[in-house]
Amino acid sequence: MRGRKGGKGRRGRRRVIGAALCLLFVASGFSRTSTGQTRLEMQRVPQFDNERATSWKSIIPPHTESTFHRHDRYRSVIAIVGGDLKTVAPDGTTTVTRYETGKSYWFAPMPAGETHKDVNDTDKTIELVVVELK
Repeated sequence: MRGRKGGKGRRGRRRVIGAALCLLFVASGFSRTSTGQTRLEMQRVPQFDNERATSWKSIIPPHTESTFHRHDRYRSVIAIVGGDLKTVAPDGTTTVTRYETGKSYWFAPMPAGETHKDVNDTDKTIELVVVELK
C-alpha cells in the first residue's frame, strides 16, 4: 500500500496525536472554572511500573484536594518538596502529615473499607514520589 512505511497509517497517527494531546492536557495540571479562571489541580506523573512495584510523582498545588481514595498496598513516600498534607476521612476526621523535604516515609495498607482525600490547604506546592509494592 502507498504511503505506509511500517506505520499504522492515518488512523494510527490520529490515535497517537489524540493520546499526546490528552496527555498534554492532563499533565498541564490546569483546568478552567465555570467563570473561565485557570485553576491548578493535583497531578500524578507516572515514574515506573513493573511486576514488583509502581511509582508516581504527586504534585499537589496550594489549596487543592483529591477525590476520596484508598491505598491497598504497602508504599514508601519520598518528599521532594515537603509540607503539611491533610488527610480527611468521609466522616470528617482529619490528620495532618508533615512531610520533610528529602525524607522518606513508610505506610502500611489502609484497613478494609477505609478511604480518605488529601488536602493541601497551605500556600505552597507539595511534591511527593510514591513507590507502591505490588
